[in-house]
Amino acid sequence: MPRAEAPPMERGPAEVDRYTRWTALLELLAREERLTVEDAARALAVSPATVRRDFDALAKQRKIVRLRGAALHGAAPAAAAIQGTAAAAGAFAGAPAPTSPHARRVAGQAAALVHPGTVVGVAGSDLTGQVARAIGVRFEATPPAADGGSVAGAAGRPTPALTVVTNDLAVAADLVRRPAVKVVVAGGVLAPHSLSVGGPLAGLLLQGVSLDMAIVAASAVDPDFGVTAADEVDAEGCSLMIARARQVVVVALSADLDRSAFARVCGTERIDVLVTDAGIAPATAERFANRGVRVVTA
Repeated sequence: MPRAEAPPMERGPAEVDRYTRWTALLELLAREERLTVEDAARALAVSPATVRRDFDALAKQRKIVRLRGAALHGAAPAAAAIQGTAAAAGAFAGAPAPTSPHARRVAGQAAALVHPGTVVGVAGSDLTGQVARAIGVRFEATPPAADGGSVAGAAGRPTPALTVVTNDLAVAADLVRRPAVKVVVAGGVLAPHSLSVGGPLAGLLLQGVSLDMAIVAASAVDPDFGVTAADEVDAEGCSLMIARARQVVVVALSADLDRSAFARVCGTERIDVLVTDAGIAPATAERFANRGVRVVTA
């Protein structure tokens, strides 16, 4: 009886680089949080066996939590409790964090503006958590050094792919699980209605840092009045980071444009880039452009 042939091995042009595949898996998990082997295999057009090996490799790096036949994003267990507290606090304020496809696309577009090796401040409300997650996914699947170790700086310490300065504890809880990201938390008094810290102590810390970019999630943006926040603590945190930044990126959904909220953050002249969704009215986009703001839509 002729011996049965072994199944063909995955190879050739159809096989994607493993780090690209890992990045795709992490992006899927960032959106879905729980992903089955079968769903991942269909999305990546690879075999279930390949996905299982990838899940095992990512679990060893503590980037995901391995389940039977599925996986969870590695940041989910650590951040669930603290983000749940934030959601509960937001419920009292009447402003739950957006999870719409528009919000995810806008956050992803903002994260795409961040380059490796930079120092980025992240502050604001509503969209901040989405932006932080998108940044984390973008810098999570950094390939290891050729010798299997970490890339080290002049002092022998690992060099982060990105440094994030934030006054939001939920953002810090999400990003601290990502080895390629160094997280710096601004000190200060914890606001009773959210997980943001502020006050004079936060200002003292931020006076000693220099930011390449500040990404501010705004409650509202008006071409004439500028950026505003629903809460004065959020506005103060955003203003402090903007004052230390070379470039200012404001993130807002199109529904929050052409209006203002309670506390002013900065004037339009301080905005370099506005990231929003495709629902922005052409007339509104033109008004921002006339004031020197580059409008990026997702």
